[in-house]
Formats: sequence, structure tokens, C-alpha cells
Amino acid sequence: MSKVISSSKEGREIYKWAKQIFKFNRSLTGSGTFDTLDFIKKKLPNFKIKKIKSGTKIYDWTIPNEWNVKKAYVEDLKGNKLINFNDNNLHLVGYSVPINKIIKFKDLKKKLHTIEKMPSAIPYRYSYYSKDWGFCLEYKKLKLFKDKSYRVVIDSTLKKGHMHYGEILVKGKSSKEILLSTYICHPSMGNNEVSGPVLLTRLAKYLLSKNNLYYSYRIIFVPETIGALTYINKNYKILKKNVVAGYVVSCVGDNNNYSYLETKEKTSLSDKVAKTAFSLKKLKFKKYSFLQRGSDERQFNSPGVDLNIGSIMRTRHGYYKEYHTSLDNLDFISPDGFQGAYDIYTLVFDLLENNRVYKNLIIGEPFYTKYKLRSDTIGTGYNKNSLNISNVCTYLDGNTDLIDLSKKLSLNFYEIVKIIKILKHNKIIKMIS
Repeated sequence: MSKVISSSKEGREIYKWAKQIFKFNRSLTGSGTFDTLDFIKKKLPNFKIKKIKSGTKIYDWTIPNEWNVKKAYVEDLKGNKLINFNDNNLHLVGYSVPINKIIKFKDLKKKLHTIEKMPSAIPYRYSYYSKDWGFCLEYKKLKLFKDKSYRVVIDSTLKKGHMHYGEILVKGKSSKEILLSTYICHPSMGNNEVSGPVLLTRLAKYLLSKNNLYYSYRIIFVPETIGALTYINKNYKILKKNVVAGYVVSCVGDNNNYSYLETKEKTSLSDKVAKTAFSLKKLKFKKYSFLQRGSDERQFNSPGVDLNIGSIMRTRHGYYKEYHTSLDNLDFISPDGFQGAYDIYTLVFDLLENNRVYKNLIIGEPFYTKYKLRSDTIGTGYNKNSLNISNVCTYLDGNTDLIDLSKKLSLNFYEIVKIIKILKHNKIIKMIS
């Protein structure tokens, strides 16, 4: 793999995909989630859509019933709709049970969710695991409710069905794997979380285009929490055996900030590579401790799983005012935002692919002059290049990877990669892992 060169081509393509799936009514289950997976399947060869039955026990959790919505609205008794699911699927609280009745406004108001400090925003709310219903609307629209009673209609179904998720394995030379995960359960919001699935789809295409990968890349699209737990449950042994690093791809579409959420260890391979990538690109980023976790890194780093999965983001979930509202829309994300996320992730892949461990084959200092790696003029000493070659070779002890070596020697990672190629060509070193 070669170093990443920025372009706006990928960002435009990813943004176009975001527009295409934006309005799908995604949730833990249901047609909108399946349609999202089907969209991804058309972009990626060998992508597999899998399903698991409602009621299945997964550790301490249970797969919920499948939820679908035909229509949902609140109207006055003259038939004027004041809230309509068809206008924006955020209007309906996720997993709302069916209802069709006339309700007094004093009772209806208890089921209406607004944000007073953001009067133009529709909040995102859900009730996955308890039987309830509700509507969300802009606070400023509460003034439209002037009657004593309103008709409430939610034509939804909650019945035994399936939860769907998707995966693709991009095979490299090694059985060791990098895990990349995103979640597909959020409805019409741009950064959280249309951005994750579309960026990860494009990153999967990037990886599929490479024919000399060292690592294998396990790429999954799951409903948040319950989907990640299900995937762990079904693939526990192989994940524990093979996964050496990885990231939850979330909130990667805005063009405001960069963020990194660390693993529990803080010094895992995932952490080292992500922080090195930001450093090489000279990008400022906000670092978050694992104690500030909030997405599926919770599951992948949970006791007994301990996969050391981090999360590289633009502005992270929960830390921008538009989060979980209708203001996290297609205007909040952009091709430039996607391009920045694409570039940092592809650089991360390049670092992973080049970050090997090497060991000297020669006892004592190699006779560099024989390999034309040092001047044979007596008394001239080391020049900068020959000194760097000597220093790199001296620290190749079979235990130190190239990222750690670049820090020890205060030498650019890719300068070390060049030296490694020279040393390998001259059969002075060998790769250990």
C-alpha cells in the first residue's frame, strides 16, 4: 500500500450515498434497516446479510420483535395533521406501539418530546425495550395545539421477526484481523449515523481494491449494542483469536473537528496507529478517554471480550448541539467532511500494513560499505542517511514495531519504511510479524 493522497472524489461519492439512504427508517429491526443493508450489498461483492430471530437470548439481552411503520400522525378533529411521520421519521418515537384513538391534549402533551432550547429541532427518541409510544416535534410548533382533543394514529407492527446485520471479510496474507464496525439503527440523521455506514462502505471498496494486504479486515454493519453483542456472540472464538486492532466508524461526516476515543489500554495497537496518523497529517484532534465511551466500543472492550477497539471520528457523538436531532441533517455533513475521514482512515490502514516487527540477521554491526550503504572513504564518518540506516538497524530487535521505533529515533515513520526496504533488499533483516 502507498501513502494516501487527498482528493475530493471519494468525499463526493460518499456524500451522494448518504443522500440516497438518508430517509430510510432505520431502527434495531425493520424494513429501513434491511434496505440500508441491501443498499450496501449492491456496492460490495461478497457482502453477506445475516439475520437472527426475535426472542433469541444474547448474553444478558434478548433480540426484540421486528418493528415496522406504515403511518403515524397526530391530527385535529377536522383532519388537519399537526405531526406526520411521513414528513420526517424522527417525528415518531422509535419502537412506538400501535394506537388509534382520540386523546385530550393534557394527556397527549405527556407523550410529546421537544427541546425548548432548540425550538426548530425535532429530537430523536426511542423506546426499544419497553412498550410505549410518543411523538417528537419542534418546540415552536407546540403553539399550534389549541384544541382540547386530538386523534392519534400509529399504524405500526411489533411482531416476531428478525434482526438483520451485515459483514464482509477482506482477506490478506495473514489470518490476523482488523475489525471495523459501524451501526445501522439510526434514522434520518447525517453525522449520527448515516455517515458511518456510507464511509465504511467506501473504505471496504478501498480495501477490496488492494491485492497485497498483510492483514485481513473484518467489516461489520450492525444495530448498535444488541447487534454488536450478537456479532460477538456468534463469532467469539475467531474474534478473540484473530483480531489485533480495530475501530468503530461513527460520526464521520461533519467538517468541524477530529476526535479519537481510546481503548481501555490507551497504548494498544489501535491507539498507537490512530495517534500516529493524526500526527503525520498534522491534524489537531480531541482525545477522549475510554471512560467517556458511548458507542459499540463498549461491547468490543467489555470484560471477556477485550478486543482493544478504538473510534476515529470527526465531531464525536454527544458533543455537538445538533446531536440526536433533525438539525443533524444533510447540511451538517459534507463531501469535505467525508473526505477528511476517508483520508485519515486510509492512512491508518497504510500504517497498519507497514507497521511490522523486524530482526537483524547479522550478529554485530553489518559491514554497510559492502552493501554500498556507507562511504568507503576512511575518516569521513557517517552522513545523515547512513546514520539513520545504522540507527534503524541497531533497534530491530524482533520486539519493536516501526511506530515505536519512529518515536525512539524521532524519525518519520515513512522514512523508516524506506530504510526497511533497503535492509530487506540486502538481506540484512527479516520480518518477524
